Amino acid sequence: MDARFWFHSNWPERSLLCPECRTKVITVNASGRGPQITAEEAAELERARERMLARHKLIEGMIRNNEMQLKNESARGGAEIELECARRDVAQGVAGAAAHAELERATARLRVLQDEHQRLIAEREWLNASLLEFESGPSGDEHQRSGHS
Repeated sequence: MDARFWFHSNWPERSLLCPECRTKVITVNASGRGPQITAEEAAELERARERMLARHKLIEGMIRNNEMQLKNESARGGAEIELECARRDVAQGVAGAAAHAELERATARLRVLQDEHQRLIAEREWLNASLLEFESGPSGDEHQRSGHS
């Protein structure tokens, strides 16, 4: 079974998929024939893969957070309308105790949604900071070059 690894290098070969990119294809096979990669190169490829997957998880978290913020915004809009209707009913004295109960319920619902909105904002800020730190942090190659392995 062959596994193909693509990585950027200074080799003069050109990729068929990206002619302007300098790439090298290394074929690793169980038979031991053909070019082989060292354990260190394989470990570096695995670290790069893990880094890519970790970044992907952060981005998925951002997408979920965006979705939740949109749902929360819609729910808050509905709760604000309900609250204004309940305030109007109380001000008109239409339903007495039932109107006051509805006002309290609408106020509580809006408060819960506002708290959730604040939590989502804090989560988004954490996700943004984490992604920024992740992307501005050194890659595996930079760790080796700077002596931080």
